[in-house]
Amino acid sequence: MTNHIHHHQQHLCVATVPLFNQLALSDQQKVESLVRHHRFSRGDQILTPAQAGKMIIVESGAVKIYQLSPSGQEQMQRMLAAGEHDGEAWLFGIENTDTFAQAEQTSEICTISYEDFAKLLNQYPSIAMRLLQLTLKRNRQLAMQNHLLGMDSVEDRLKDYLKEQMQANHSREFMLSMKLKDLAAYLGTTPETISRKFKVLERQGLIRHSARKIEILTEF
Repeated sequence: MTNHIHHHQQHLCVATVPLFNQLALSDQQKVESLVRHHRFSRGDQILTPAQAGKMIIVESGAVKIYQLSPSGQEQMQRMLAAGEHDGEAWLFGIENTDTFAQAEQTSEICTISYEDFAKLLNQYPSIAMRLLQLTLKRNRQLAMQNHLLGMDSVEDRLKDYLKEQMQANHSREFMLSMKLKDLAAYLGTTPETISRKFKVLERQGLIRHSARKIEILTEF
């Protein structure tokens, strides 16, 4: 038991979840106090539609998320590995009508129930406020990404992205917040293409680019 407590202090389950890991540490600890730790063996059901939806965070092991077709066939949704989670929507009261979660191997799982989470938000409105801000920010990022992906030319996508970063940083010089491969995925292209487009913009005298540092030399 002492091991468990020691381990618990070292590592917060909620620190792996994007919904929570941008909260202040003290707020993360409040959320962590709601977490229940479980150990499941291979084949154990972790969640079925009959149960109230809860967030599932995988500490170790692997969890299969699936639904059943009308004829009873398993339809695999995704596999969760250590550090991954599912069920964010259920924390906000959306009902689990059709999703099953099953341990694929011996797994250590943390869960948070909707009831506990709702109580927490009532008790600490500041956490609710911050979660709302994070959600809106993520929606804005998705809207921006959709706008960029709607453009035919990768060069235009990259230019618009750099322009947006310049405005967000209030400076013509800034560090890219993403690695090249992540930026490429974000803009719907390959790292090679992005690399090539950076060189094109440099040759045109529009930017200076070294590693992740960007300087915009002239407005485009």
